[in-house]
Amino acid sequence: MANVSILWNKPTDLGSYSDGAWTASLPAANLADADVRRVARTTNATTGSTRFRVDLNAIMPASISDFVLLGHNLTTAATIRFVVTSDATDTLAPARTLYTGPLGVWVPTVIPGALPWGVFPWDGIDAAAYPSGTAFFHRSGQVGLGRYVWCYITDTANPAGYIEAGRFMAGTSWAPRTNVAYGASIRWIDPGEAKRTRGGRRIYSARPRFRQFELSFERLTQEEAFGVAFEIDRQLGKGGNFYLSMDPEEAGQFRFRRSIYAALVDSAAVAIPRYSTWAWSITAEELI
Repeated sequence: MANVSILWNKPTDLGSYSDGAWTASLPAANLADADVRRVARTTNATTGSTRFRVDLNAIMPASISDFVLLGHNLTTAATIRFVVTSDATDTLAPARTLYTGPLGVWVPTVIPGALPWGVFPWDGIDAAAYPSGTAFFHRSGQVGLGRYVWCYITDTANPAGYIEAGRFMAGTSWAPRTNVAYGASIRWIDPGEAKRTRGGRRIYSARPRFRQFELSFERLTQEEAFGVAFEIDRQLGKGGNFYLSMDPEEAGQFRFRRSIYAALVDSAAVAIPRYSTWAWSITAEELI
């Protein structure tokens, strides 16, 4: 089991998006918007159109290792590649510091035994199994340093005739040396209202449900407590966003149920419950 992973420092949020062919009303820049429903959409599904470049506009090269693409309409045949480079055109192979190669966008999402025989999809993929929209998350296992992040998507047979996505994030996730404490929880929040009439009938007014994660870190080092935890609360507050995966190496059908694009419900105290050990907690609610 891998330690929890939090992608909170995302250089691509401040970058400039270009390349590919994107509709004027739904430009590639929408991928940096926190609202996952404000999508970016290409004009067609050719490979020359379904790509984008993020110029990080950084004097010093940024470190990139993890990639997230949310709210996409990609098919099960789609592949995606990422490049981190110092070359604005990505034509110089030696300038690449990270190249993922083609990656499958989808992984099996149906829990074995959850569906009866004959209903279970042979590839194990069910888009509806993603709790709050489609999600792609890749941890490359290496860190690339560069000014430019390129994303190449291949999905030429997409029946929509275009590809779209609601959010892109790239950076280096934080994973604590000691994993979260036992007792971490995940639950669905139902903001709908249920009332009884004077005659006893139950009336329910539906509103979209979302997930809430609660987890605590009880054995942080001082460097983690003030270099990461303290900074997450300071820099993000309630208005920032991040991508949290409870176990990035878990099988897909569990990983995406235990991963969340979220915001902090509130900040939490950084405490020192014992000598040379620091504690901190997160309550995160899903952004849908």
